[in-house]
Amino acid sequence: MKNIKIIALCLTLLQLLAACDDFIDKQPIDQLSQATFFADEPTTRTAVIGAYRSLTTSFSYGQAFIVVPEFAAGHMEHISGFPEYMEYTNFSIRIDNPWSLNMWTAFYGTINACNNIITYAPEIEGFHNNTALQNLVNEARFIRALAYFNLTRGWGEVPLILIPTSEQSTSADLRVSRNAVGDIYASIIQDLEQASTLPMMASGSQKGRASGIAAKALLAKVNLYAGNFSESAQLATEVLATGGYGLVSNFEDIWLNENTEEALFELQFDQQTPNTFVQNANPASRQEFFARESASEVFEEGDLRRDFTLRRAQDNTGAERLYVGKYRNFNPPAQNIPVLRLGEVHLIHAEASARSNNAPNNQAIESLNIIRERAGLEPISPGLSLEEFVRAVQEEKRKEMMFESEVWFDLCRTGLASEVLGVPSQQRFVFPVPQLELDLNPNLDQNAGY
Repeated sequence: MKNIKIIALCLTLLQLLAACDDFIDKQPIDQLSQATFFADEPTTRTAVIGAYRSLTTSFSYGQAFIVVPEFAAGHMEHISGFPEYMEYTNFSIRIDNPWSLNMWTAFYGTINACNNIITYAPEIEGFHNNTALQNLVNEARFIRALAYFNLTRGWGEVPLILIPTSEQSTSADLRVSRNAVGDIYASIIQDLEQASTLPMMASGSQKGRASGIAAKALLAKVNLYAGNFSESAQLATEVLATGGYGLVSNFEDIWLNENTEEALFELQFDQQTPNTFVQNANPASRQEFFARESASEVFEEGDLRRDFTLRRAQDNTGAERLYVGKYRNFNPPAQNIPVLRLGEVHLIHAEASARSNNAPNNQAIESLNIIRERAGLEPISPGLSLEEFVRAVQEEKRKEMMFESEVWFDLCRTGLASEVLGVPSQQRFVFPVPQLELDLNPNLDQNAGY
């Protein structure tokens, strides 16, 4: 665990340095303590931008957190069949798999960046009368909630660390145990409830930043995973009723254009913050990752999403291959990543509403059919049982959200991963705790089955 804290602190400081050009003049941050760095609103804003940028690295949404769940969902393959990737497809992940460690470390780096903001920014003079400062702290709460949500979906029980750590942290501080999933969800929900007080829309220069509607959308998703179906349905209803957002009529526009009216929270990439995955998954760029041929079998005949989601082109040898079609902006590699969008909220609402009603009601069916209609498919008719309807929603979500790092986690949540993907045991619904962390922290234990 100690290496996580050291790397996390270094990552935080590097992020702050990278963000300085946009907001304040550069300072010798390595000479500042964590507490004294937070002097005013500009320094706090710099720290928040650094926390956002930590999500764009190649160990997070910039590659690993797209690639790994899609390998596990059976949608992607590697040009050389590297074992470190294929282990996720085969559900035989080694405890020393480097990508498990990379993602774990990256998310804890993000969390430590947020912990610094949440702890030290409120100590700035005048904080309680400064709405801008309070909003920055709530943005950090949103980012921390997202990071913990991804950690607990990936590994189940994980250490819940809500205070900043540094190289000066004691050995006892660093050797923490894992917390129950319910406790982690409770902390995530608390953070998101506070983040939901942010301004409802992020517009103009605030695009790509957390907003009240993004917090509510993520809160609806978290409550669905936590089994709080009534709360999830109500939150999704509120998000869908919020003005200023809507489904784009053409599915392709979500990825061909940035920050569409469907985007609730979209990570921003540009020439200074390149998207590593896009560089490695395009036919005219580095050809490392491909879509699996079997991914096309997921789609129904006539589904308008298929030929955009899965892109056929020639590889370097002249052979025709199937590529990931959603991420095409590789020159420069500035493709944004839509983390939360309204299309997913419709599917969250469909399932949560049906589950809270113990049957697919009209509202649930309507939310599902809105997504099917955009895809050019026939509507689902009333009369399905709750189990049949939930399965239909999951099938739709797989088509709608392929290559958006959601399908694997959702199939595990609903218990369908064994049937749909052939996962041999529910113990493999989570990744192994990295062996390096177990070696450094005797208070950590391994997930069952590894």
